[in-house]
Amino acid sequence: MEKWNDGIMKYIIKFILSGVMIIMLMACEKTMFIDLPDEEHKIVMNGLLTPDYGLWLNVSRSVSSSEPSATSFKPVTGAIIRYYQNDNFITSLINSNERGDYFETDFRPQPGHTYKITVDTYGMPQAGVVVTIPYPVNIIGFDTTIVKNRQWDGYRYYNEVEFFVNLRIRDPEITSNHYMLGLYYLENNNYQPLEAYTEDINMNIHIQDGLNILAWNDQNLNGQLMEFMVNFQLVQDAGFETEFVITLYSIEEDYFKYLKSYSQNFTILNDDTLLFEPVLVSSNIINGYGIVAAFSSHSVSFRYTFY
Repeated sequence: MEKWNDGIMKYIIKFILSGVMIIMLMACEKTMFIDLPDEEHKIVMNGLLTPDYGLWLNVSRSVSSSEPSATSFKPVTGAIIRYYQNDNFITSLINSNERGDYFETDFRPQPGHTYKITVDTYGMPQAGVVVTIPYPVNIIGFDTTIVKNRQWDGYRYYNEVEFFVNLRIRDPEITSNHYMLGLYYLENNNYQPLEAYTEDINMNIHIQDGLNILAWNDQNLNGQLMEFMVNFQLVQDAGFETEFVITLYSIEEDYFKYLKSYSQNFTILNDDTLLFEPVLVSSNIINGYGIVAAFSSHSVSFRYTFY
């Protein structure tokens, strides 16, 4: 189970940091030369908080318009990180590498509790974040239909397999809930993300192109049974055996807003639009930039051998 957690967490960490890259790419693609006043440096916090993993936090600082730099952010390795649960101090975090990463995996935060993280470093105002971990919503059932196609590419036969998975969840009443779906398969002892599609429910956020994000809220389904089908494909040689993992993430509203603004920027970048309305990337950082995602999750899995 720990191997599964580590593999999936590495993918989610990569996704959170890629949000910064989207904005940097937009700046590179749409270039304008104007004189901008230098602003004070601010702390940038990107991280995640989950009962399955603990806390990962990356700390950097913004770069002013006149400061020569290959990136828009520079790692901060000597920050003082304070970690609180329900206003009770838990521990301080120590930097673990030159990339500005800080970890606390011994203490596992729990759903329903509120967590505060503050960052202090020389020459910049304190930044912080307050998040509450949502309660997990379980996948209460699933059925799988498999369609196999044997294809010839001119040199050899290969197996193209399409999976249709019917999922059922019970949305909790009263509370406003936000969800993200992740699908993964095991290859060479690592879990890889899969591109999944669905037309059964109204997805507020649908990002593909290697990012594989499906996210939605319960605005029109509050307290109801949700039943929907997702489908995905995988091509492998005969004899390949794997495990498929389907994960339902219960995410905070702030993270949902971040995903939505990320999606809008991603669409603009890929459309190569010359004139567009600016989209402000949502952030939950107080007196700084970035996003700290708080979520819980529930997973189901099944095994399959290609033949």
